Amino acid sequence: MAMTIDSGSRARNVRRRATQPASGSGPTTAGAPPVDGAPPVDGAPTAADAPTAAGKSARLAAARVSRASLGLGVLGLAACSLVLLRVLGSWHVSATSGSHSIDILGQGVSYPVANAAAVVILLLALLGFVALSMTMVAGARELLAVRRFSRELARRSQRRLGHAHVIDEPQPAAFCAGLLRPRVYVSSATVELLDEGALEAVLEHERQHARRRDPLRLAACRVIARGLFFVPGLNKLSGHYRALAELAADEAAVGSDGSNRPAVARAMLGFAGGEHSAGGIDPDRVDYLLGNAPSWRFPWLVCIAAAASIALLIGVGLLVGAAASGRATLAPPFLSRQPCVLVLALIPGIIWAVAARLRTRV
Repeated sequence: MAMTIDSGSRARNVRRRATQPASGSGPTTAGAPPVDGAPPVDGAPTAADAPTAAGKSARLAAARVSRASLGLGVLGLAACSLVLLRVLGSWHVSATSGSHSIDILGQGVSYPVANAAAVVILLLALLGFVALSMTMVAGARELLAVRRFSRELARRSQRRLGHAHVIDEPQPAAFCAGLLRPRVYVSSATVELLDEGALEAVLEHERQHARRRDPLRLAACRVIARGLFFVPGLNKLSGHYRALAELAADEAAVGSDGSNRPAVARAMLGFAGGEHSAGGIDPDRVDYLLGNAPSWRFPWLVCIAAAASIALLIGVGLLVGAAASGRATLAPPFLSRQPCVLVLALIPGIIWAVAARLRTRV
């Protein structure tokens, strides 16, 4: 449960929530005043109503943002593949020296001939190749990171706590790990630190991540954002989904009737106030815990900007590709008059080096 402290007043409100009863005449029951002591407004959702008004919205918002990010990613990768196919139909590469050549020291050197449209489609194809390569590299890195982390967990001493795994760790920690079969892990320090109610809230929070396969969704969002670096807004969509996924998991921990709010508050304080804590309390999650509906809006502008850039790539690829015409040869005179295997092998290597250079700058 990664958290950051926003202000002292929020922390005091969470502490107040943590000490309130879970049911009965306490403030978590319907019609009770908000924690700041102000009387409830007629028709406004109270703390007990917030799970249905805000929590379901958090789950729905997370699902929509996830679908938008993945949909834009698939569309962007399809656009990159399209421009690669268009360049194959626009450029004609011959095996022998072409008619366009010049004499240098008695050797006939052929040079490519192309119109402006062919040059544009070649540049777009280079961009598409770099994007596809970076996507594959990012995906491979995610898989290797998950594999290394799984091996590290396997070396730790573990025991079962219901459906969760307890690992020996001196610092409080709770997380969900695994792409295809996510599992819930908590440290032994967390089990010792939290009471039974707060520990169950933490486990339910992480179980929600496992049910929704959030590790896989987040990894896919990161891969798409890194690969399609030229599409604006994909990084923002990834961060937006991460925040909404945390709110949706908090909703599952709080429960449909809001009775577990004190337990969730104690869990937050346990992670925020520990001796080895490096985090705190996230303001948006605290607002939800205090009964305030999170103010989220679907990022229409970000999605429109991303979709427009992908549509522009597709449109230019189709229109320019239809008018593109280029000719080149793979027969350098200083090597051979026939296509050289060495040259064919160097072409993807050069493109890969350019992709690696761009990757270090992004």
